[in-house]
Amino acid sequence: MSIKFSYISLLIFLNLQLNAQIEQDQIYKYNQVLENINNYYVDSVDDNKIVKSAIIATLKELDPHSVYFDKDEYDEINKGLNGSFVGIGITYDIIKDTVLIISVIENGPSEKAGVLAGDRIIKIEDDTIAGTGLNDEKLKNLLSGEKGSSVTISVKRNKQKELEVIKIVRGSIPVKSIDAAYRVNENIGYIKLNRFSSTSIREFKQAVEELALKNTDKIILDLRNNSGGYLDVSISLCEFFLKQNTTVLYTKGVKNPEKEYKTLSNGKFTQSNLVILINETTASAGEIVSGAIQDWDRGIIIGRRSFGKGLVQKPYFLVDGSVMRLTIAKYYTPSGRNIQKPYTHDIDSYRNEISVRMENGELMHKDSIKFNPLLKYYTLNNNRILYGGGGIMPDIFIELDTMKYPDIYKNNLSTGKINEFIHLYTEKERNTIRLNYTDFNTFNASFDINKAFIEKLIEYLDADKKTNASEINELINNKHVTNHLKALIAYDCWSENEFYIVFNELDESFKKAVDILNDKNIYSEILKNKIVGDYTEKK
Repeated sequence: MSIKFSYISLLIFLNLQLNAQIEQDQIYKYNQVLENINNYYVDSVDDNKIVKSAIIATLKELDPHSVYFDKDEYDEINKGLNGSFVGIGITYDIIKDTVLIISVIENGPSEKAGVLAGDRIIKIEDDTIAGTGLNDEKLKNLLSGEKGSSVTISVKRNKQKELEVIKIVRGSIPVKSIDAAYRVNENIGYIKLNRFSSTSIREFKQAVEELALKNTDKIILDLRNNSGGYLDVSISLCEFFLKQNTTVLYTKGVKNPEKEYKTLSNGKFTQSNLVILINETTASAGEIVSGAIQDWDRGIIIGRRSFGKGLVQKPYFLVDGSVMRLTIAKYYTPSGRNIQKPYTHDIDSYRNEISVRMENGELMHKDSIKFNPLLKYYTLNNNRILYGGGGIMPDIFIELDTMKYPDIYKNNLSTGKINEFIHLYTEKERNTIRLNYTDFNTFNASFDINKAFIEKLIEYLDADKKTNASEINELINNKHVTNHLKALIAYDCWSENEFYIVFNELDESFKKAVDILNDKNIYSEILKNKIVGDYTEKK
């Protein structure tokens, strides 16, 4: 083990090219610790584990986003950003120890093999998996494999007595970064982007073409719950809305000189009225786009203050294929705002900061947000006042409605029981729904959640409890509950796009965006308002 430790220390020394005597002394000291552990520690030591722990502890001292990954961990987290992964192409839920297939990806391996939504996987190869206490991790291990390899599943389909045996050849499964794209009306298009991946710009262009959006149209870009992704993709997205040679952001660090990033071409929608939706989990690349659009007075930001992740990471690949993702610089918006929120406290406090916002009332009340008067900036065209300190403060604040759903619904939503019920309902009623409603538009216009549906839901949530009339009334009379249930059914019977068409009908941020885009005077007035986030509609 001492040879391995000495080798690691030598690699560290050579890689860092240390010249100062004090830094050489520190490396020598670390090597002494490792050698002493090797020579004198009471028990045997897993050298891989101790080195990994040392690296993790070292990076933890720097900032919350400098992190270490094993090779497999790094490959796993990059699946979503690379645009595809190898698999069989299904979405599923494990309900009462049985795998229920919710949907099959169009043109994916499972669809080509004949797998149908509603099928229940009973066996994988020769092993029975139903009723064996299967969990998600074990299922993924059973279904995963190399591209071109095959796996055989046996499924229970509808009322068939015999199992359907299906051989699936694993292939590349696309990972979509656009959850929904549809026309709200003749003049407004809506696009929801969940990450900034290698395929995002291609998907965005395709969505624009399919919606036939023109430069005269108005656009809602939904970046809520978008945790970020590739920097270059965020710049490319800005190019749709900003003119050529416009600054999107700049970065700088103590050991990295300031670097400015500009748009390289004139965008297709430089004249379109634009609204961007953000919330407290919009981070990194989503904040770069929101910040640039806001700084140039190019569009209106609606929602709640974004996460505040403005640190630039660069991956450094280590000798065994593991990766150190090291922070090398900070992001700044065109006006000079540092997106990054403070991280002077411990990492746990940093990660729980959104909970602190909730406790302080910031997510529910705009007046609870405190700005640092020393961090005052101005938008670059209309000279509106902005405040730094972390994250992007929206032009229009939308409070988090914690009372939207009754407790019985909210609690069972968090445990997954609501989704389970919907999956079982659509498994049973899918053909009837398709027969009664010839297309989604007909379904959306005519389908309603009725009392009998709510009674079955409550019975499923607690089979041992007698149906309570007050609970039935509480759910059936709550428009947010019935709207959400309808949206979940639309998701299972059609796709995520249809889910958002239904769900957005009652979403406050979305409705505010539509109202503003439908009134060019209000849109213009907001962009000329003196202070960002201080607009109040005239009565």
